[in-house]
Amino acid sequence: MENFPGYSGPVIDSVLHGEGAKLIKGNIHDILPVSGRTWKGKKPAAKDAQPFRQEDGELSVMTRTVKNYPYLYFPDDGHTTLRHAGNQQFMYRGAENSASRIIDLCVEKLTQELEE
Repeated sequence: MENFPGYSGPVIDSVLHGEGAKLIKGNIHDILPVSGRTWKGKKPAAKDAQPFRQEDGELSVMTRTVKNYPYLYFPDDGHTTLRHAGNQQFMYRGAENSASRIIDLCVEKLTQELEE
């Protein structure tokens, strides 16, 4: 990145905001827990829906829940109650599982752009 000041940032942003964000959301989605609870009017389980949205930033991407799934933060909060097991960290683990592939994608894209 030091060899390409002002150039590497936009390339990395394009990877993060595109393929990287999809990879993160997919890896989180793969490890989402399913409660199996049902009742009249209940929305589909997060695992059966698209519960995430992304917020793009400079050299960053943040994965958040959509309006119907704000409860997804509870399993990550560390607190265990009668109705949920805390400290599952599936959001963190899903993002962490994506890191090495995203780094590889960034390096590949920078290399391609350098060769052109």
